[in-house]
Amino acid sequence: MTAQATLADMPSSSGNRSLALTIALRELRAGAGGLAVFVLCIALGVAAVAAIGSLAASFDKALANQGRLLIGGDLSFEVVHRQATAEESAALHDLGQISQSASFRAMARGLDAKSALIEVKAVDGAYPLYGEVSVIEPEALGPAWREPGTVLVEPILLERLGLKIGDTLKIGEATTKIAGTLGQQPDRLADRLSYGPKVLMSRDTLDETGLVQPGSLIRWTYRVKLPNDAGTDRKNLDTVRKAMEAAFPQSGFAIRDWTDPAPSLRRDAKRFTQFINFVGLTALLLGGIGVGNAIQSYMAKKRDVIATFKCLGATSGLVLKVYLIQAVMLAGLGIVIGLALGAFAPVAIATLYEDALPLPLAVEPHPIPLIVAALAGLLTMVLFVLWPLGRASLISPARLMRSGLTDERTRSATPFAIGSAAAGLALFVLAIASSEERLVTAAISLGILVAFGLLLGFGILVQRYAAKHRRTKHPSVALAWASIGAPGSLARAIAVSLGLGLGLLIAVALIHGSLLTEIESHVEVDAPAYYFLDVEPDDLAAFEKTAKTIQPDAKMDNAPMLRGRIVELKGVPVHEAEVSPDTRWVISGDRGLTYTDSVPGASEIEEGEWWPKDYDGPPLVSFDGELARGLGLELGDMVTVNILGRNVEAKIASMRKIDWESLAINFVMVFSPNTLQGAPHRLVTTLELPKGSAPETEAKIIQGLADRFPLVTAIKIGDIVDAAKSMLAKLMAAISATAGFTLLIGAAVLAGAVSAGQQRRTYLAVLYKTLGATRRQILGAELIEFGLLGLATAVLAVIIATVTAWALCTFAFDITFVFDPWAALGTIGLALALVLSVGAITTWRVLSVKAAPYLRAE
Repeated sequence: MTAQATLADMPSSSGNRSLALTIALRELRAGAGGLAVFVLCIALGVAAVAAIGSLAASFDKALANQGRLLIGGDLSFEVVHRQATAEESAALHDLGQISQSASFRAMARGLDAKSALIEVKAVDGAYPLYGEVSVIEPEALGPAWREPGTVLVEPILLERLGLKIGDTLKIGEATTKIAGTLGQQPDRLADRLSYGPKVLMSRDTLDETGLVQPGSLIRWTYRVKLPNDAGTDRKNLDTVRKAMEAAFPQSGFAIRDWTDPAPSLRRDAKRFTQFINFVGLTALLLGGIGVGNAIQSYMAKKRDVIATFKCLGATSGLVLKVYLIQAVMLAGLGIVIGLALGAFAPVAIATLYEDALPLPLAVEPHPIPLIVAALAGLLTMVLFVLWPLGRASLISPARLMRSGLTDERTRSATPFAIGSAAAGLALFVLAIASSEERLVTAAISLGILVAFGLLLGFGILVQRYAAKHRRTKHPSVALAWASIGAPGSLARAIAVSLGLGLGLLIAVALIHGSLLTEIESHVEVDAPAYYFLDVEPDDLAAFEKTAKTIQPDAKMDNAPMLRGRIVELKGVPVHEAEVSPDTRWVISGDRGLTYTDSVPGASEIEEGEWWPKDYDGPPLVSFDGELARGLGLELGDMVTVNILGRNVEAKIASMRKIDWESLAINFVMVFSPNTLQGAPHRLVTTLELPKGSAPETEAKIIQGLADRFPLVTAIKIGDIVDAAKSMLAKLMAAISATAGFTLLIGAAVLAGAVSAGQQRRTYLAVLYKTLGATRRQILGAELIEFGLLGLATAVLAVIIATVTAWALCTFAFDITFVFDPWAALGTIGLALALVLSVGAITTWRVLSVKAAPYLRAE
């Protein structure tokens, strides 16, 4: 009775808490009773959220830390086709130290007439203002690129042309000497996407090439290093930017500063992070389900202990505190492990994928993502633990002692259900508050809940179907159906734990396959073989004749080409305009422009009308319809584009639907000829060879054009496609890896669910043995049960993934969906392998148990 008095007569709440803590610690020291899965699920879920947040923070911090290196100055001013005027140049020099560079694509030719596409950067003597240029070989070379007639090249160019250091390389009209191999440049992220090896030269060498001509597609960049510490003041940077825009409103400068050195890269990274946040939320909720399974199993084993406590006078509140303290302590352990793994993720990624990353990550700890992950883990624990703990604490001693064989009612656990719901709502709010795209996160969160509900409902249907159709003549099949249809069935656990991860994997595979099929089919059927840039209008006839002399059946097309930057939409500056995220790239830099009096090929008019031939009225423009709608534009709206330092305001006369996948010549904006015809420009030309043309013929054409027109740049479509396919493969591999992590957590949840029902399965196996079942029959029943559930879940995952992939391909990517049966079969095989592995381990443990102890216990 002393123990009873101690439990029942505790006078104060502080003493009650002390007693609860003491009992909780003693029970944990005696063994957590299978709660290792509890810790594992919390740790994996928190690790997923912490890792994603830490990677995003590491990337943002790296951009901030290396901003000056990434753009090469405190500010950069970029224009296309032309150099800064005398007035503009004087204003730039008044700001501080200036470094000028020119970047463009060109053709490089070796001694044996081999040619290759290159990305040239020509710099002045002040370059670089920040950082250093890395020279791979020879190491102690120094700034050899500053010498006239000397260049540094990336090693891959030497491999392609069969050259070595010291050999000569012809670029344009200049014959240059290769002084060494080029490594990293401090302003590499400021450059555009490259399709060829990079070459670094001086401005004097550039003059020797003869490539600087009116209308040449050259980007001129002016990097500024502000005096003293003026560049560290963000307000000062903004003031300088606004002053230059006000002084030269029609300059067309694309201005950036070191605080946001790579906006497109940051935007792409945020989009990817937004997607994998879906994986983090899924992983966290899957982990929560594992936690719920583990705590219910644990509390079932503690029925006798709770009954004893209550018989000794313990209140429901004390029981709740004991097990809630244990849950918090175990969750705390899981959270610490998860935070450690998540904080280490940037270090691991930076080490394993150093060469593939666009810039070195900032690998120091980032507290905010870790705090968010810890809160998310704690709320997940409360969401899935509070209600089962509350129910257990309210059950009367009599009901516990009778193992549930009584009809007496228990007190309502509604307050605990409300508490769990509040934790779930708080988790939802936390996910939205910690995201920059809150509407997207809200939609993803709701989608996850719908997916979980669908999978749970499927598991219930399978369980009910098995319960109705469990009568069969084959003993093993009958036992399997009976187990699937029983109250403790694994149908729901397997459907929920594996369905989402498998569905995500198969959806990624199907989308990837559809995208590749779309790319390859268009390249084979419609796409030209080459693009040629910077063709002089006066040389066009000779250019086409040179190609057709070698291959008379070659098809060639051409169009005028300039570059311009949209500066206003309907009279509103682009930085103030509200546009959709998917179309922001259109206004983030310069775009290709052309003019013509007829509708371009591979496009058709959706709205409006084309201008008549010999039109001589106010400037008109035809816009890509889908992009125009994303920019909030309609027929008749005005668009202002800066071209060669002059703002041109044009009225939208028509909207076009463009088949971009054809890779034919096309542009977002096509102007009426009277708008641009007088501007200095060159032509872009395509070459399409007859099917079955020999590679030797293709090489002969390209070589003949390169010899006669050394200033023309040839871009092979195959190289562009290969680059796109490589980038797509890397993106899909990253997404698949995150989906695989979800599947890993699902496997842990499944293992916990199986472990929770291990005692019941063991007892049933003993009972079956006693009634005459053989080990082979029991083994067959177990494997058939797991196999059927795994197969059913995999088939559902394939169906869901196929519908999802079809919808995305049809409505989001506007491509033809292609079903890949091998991807589906691979997913089914993976599901069966996972489930049968768990089943085999479970069966081995069940069959290894001796029957006598269980029979004596009953």
